[in-house]
Amino acid sequence: MAACLLITGFSFWNPSETGRVAGVSIGICMSFCWYQILSLICTLPDLYAIFYSPGEGPVPFTYSAEAFPLYIRDLGMSFATATTWFWNFVLSITWPSLILAFGPQGAFGWYAAWCCILWVLILLFVRETKGKTLEELDQVFAIPLRTHAAYGLRQIPYGFKKFVLFQNPVAEELYRMESVSELSSGGDEKAMREMREDVKRTNV
Repeated sequence: MAACLLITGFSFWNPSETGRVAGVSIGICMSFCWYQILSLICTLPDLYAIFYSPGEGPVPFTYSAEAFPLYIRDLGMSFATATTWFWNFVLSITWPSLILAFGPQGAFGWYAAWCCILWVLILLFVRETKGKTLEELDQVFAIPLRTHAAYGLRQIPYGFKKFVLFQNPVAEELYRMESVSELSSGGDEKAMREMREDVKRTNV
């Protein structure tokens, strides 16, 4: 996403109108005409959407729906949605002033920088909730923040080896998930107790 924003912003330095249109098209809206010119795959859509939609786009709604305990999930989800739309409003209302103050290059560069900052914050502080049960989520959020941040930093060399060098490094497991049978037999009484409390609070 940051790369697409930078391509779009830097395109405005091109003195040629055709060059500016080409840069913006590549960064924001790759149209069918540019497919013809660049000989790309037929119907290559918006590059920004390619990174945004399977990446950070749906995360606030999905994550907030999974992360909160049952007894406050509706309240937490409403606050998370309100926060998302509030910052959408802030972005929309400040964009004209940002363009006037910094120009298109600086405005797009500003948001590209925030994409990089948020990548680091997500790597360090956002827990993985995909495919986990309520009992497992209790275990995920019980891990200290410092431990999770250190684990996130160790994922940088792992990702470099796997996706850049195409090696097959051994993935580190931060969470040891226990099955429901293990939990019910006393493997994690704290998680079971919290789950029962959540259910009771929900039913009240």
